[in-house]
Amino acid sequence: MDQSALKKLAILKKQFNRHLFNPVGKQLNSLLAKLNLPHGQNRDLDLEAEKASIKKMGRLHWFHWLAIALSLVLTIGAWQFTKQQVEERNKNLFDRASNQVLELVAERMQKYEDGLWGGVSAIRASDDYMDYKEWRVFAKNLKLDVKYPGINGIGIIHQVKPEHLNNYLRSQRLLRPDYKVHPPHKQNIYMPITYIEPTNVNAKAVGLDMAHENNRFTAALRARDTGTAQITAPIVLVQDNAKTPGFLFYVPYYARGENKTLEDRQKNFLGMVYAPFVFHKLMQGALNKEKREVSIRVLDKTNVLYNENKSSEKDYDPNPMFAKTLNLDLYGRSWSFDIQTTNSFRTAHSSSQPMMILMGGILIDTLLFALFTMLSGANRRALNFANRISDDLNTKAEELKQSEAQLADMVEDLKRANNDLKRFAYVASHDLQEPLRKLHQFSGFLVQDCSGELSKDASYFLDVIRSSSNRMSALIRDLLTYSKSANRDFNLVEVDLTEITNSLISELETRIEETNAKIKISNLPSILADRNATEHVMRNLISNAIKYHAADRTPEIEITETIRPDNSKIISVKDNGIGIDMKFKDRILEPFQRLHNKMEYPGTGIGLAVCKTICERHGWTLKVESEPGKGSTFSIIIPSQAINITEELKHAS
Repeated sequence: MDQSALKKLAILKKQFNRHLFNPVGKQLNSLLAKLNLPHGQNRDLDLEAEKASIKKMGRLHWFHWLAIALSLVLTIGAWQFTKQQVEERNKNLFDRASNQVLELVAERMQKYEDGLWGGVSAIRASDDYMDYKEWRVFAKNLKLDVKYPGINGIGIIHQVKPEHLNNYLRSQRLLRPDYKVHPPHKQNIYMPITYIEPTNVNAKAVGLDMAHENNRFTAALRARDTGTAQITAPIVLVQDNAKTPGFLFYVPYYARGENKTLEDRQKNFLGMVYAPFVFHKLMQGALNKEKREVSIRVLDKTNVLYNENKSSEKDYDPNPMFAKTLNLDLYGRSWSFDIQTTNSFRTAHSSSQPMMILMGGILIDTLLFALFTMLSGANRRALNFANRISDDLNTKAEELKQSEAQLADMVEDLKRANNDLKRFAYVASHDLQEPLRKLHQFSGFLVQDCSGELSKDASYFLDVIRSSSNRMSALIRDLLTYSKSANRDFNLVEVDLTEITNSLISELETRIEETNAKIKISNLPSILADRNATEHVMRNLISNAIKYHAADRTPEIEITETIRPDNSKIISVKDNGIGIDMKFKDRILEPFQRLHNKMEYPGTGIGLAVCKTICERHGWTLKVESEPGKGSTFSIIIPSQAINITEELKHAS
């Protein structure tokens, strides 16, 4: 192989080695080693090590699974938390509805009691006696069906001693010839219903003696002896053809006097104003079923007074969300209310929010898994592609030994392969953005769909997911920038560093004013370089000098040029900022390496790596000198031969 071919191959190797993620340059190192050329005898070992590293990145590792597991734990935690909140809210709604049932019943019974005491007042206003006509007028003016819905009527029960029974019957039969006291019993006192209005629906109750039956008689005596309103144990009203449970409500009245003692009350007892109730009518009047989302069953001890908790009811829920039993003590009796939720309650208060959070979280975990799988797959495809390139290069290396013409063909093949790899890296980086956009989009849908229902913690979880996806997207964009910096073709022109620096200072004017930074610029040279790439390096170095300033002093930045004896030039950016521990000097020039918390100093950790790549592609060296707390100096060393190498590459291409 002649010297011209060797020179072109060496220049080509040097050009390829400046490209990030470019296996072609590495394969050329291996090829030169096999041909015993004086360019890196041990590069084949380096290549194998790099291949092993890339191959390792082509698998899912523990930190990938840890990220998915943590995301899944957060999802389940958010689901459980939201589910608990929904259940607690519904439990509070049920408790309020249950308490309201008892409050309405107690309020309605109080209203009935007031009406009965009104009857007592009317009797006293009539000198302790009202005849049948007067009672009818009073009852009509009460407007029972309007003011007291659920009541079956209102009447007077007189106490009649056995010796006065005949006189009592004669007086009542003056207006009602067919009036009689019934049924017969063995008590030594009579307590017949003298009047009851409306009479037409209560005709069977007229003349009914409370002493004939234990529940009626016991409550009547208790009302007489206590002077308070009392209700009976469950009974069946004689006027109720359906024979459903009911009760009587008594309010006693006495002859005028103090009546403070039991003896006085028993001696002066005249009778009672009373009201009969069919229990299901009471419930309809007190509790409008159409406006409730709970069903009830009412018991007096073991006697069922009213029952909606059965399958024949339209709104019955066989598996209620909540159920409880409450006791209500009223007028000498204790009623137990078995209260449970209905289908209407389930429909009105069932929430899909916990399930949406769970499904959304699972979807996000799936997208994360898909993203990691795509990243791993991209690495595997890159390695396989590089291996195929390597195989092609090995074949063409044999041909290089035989003919310079074959070498020229191989160079063209390598150029095409390198261009394909550039396009592959670009497309792969763009493909990675798609699942992240979906991740951000679907989490956004969750925020929109659950607006107003999300708890504070649930909203925080979704914000973390969205901010994490945005950060991953920024990392991929910076990765693409990094890749472009290594693969984009440079347009070498004369670049005035003084002009570029002054322009960048104007561009960064706002940040400079915010930090009160002082920037001093020496005369800088003109160099042969790619203008955009050079501008990117200077912008990054100046921005970092401003960003990492010390909080206790004004930022001071010096940008200078130094010419060394060998004619090489050093462009330095010196600051008095927070400084860097020099044990990390190599780390900060690697991609995605950070020494500070991203909340304290935002960024992705790729800026200096891009600067390093741009410098190396120009044949320059990026160097850092620093001391913690005293500032840093970043230097670009431009060797005198860099321009010659660049011109050789131009001629070789």
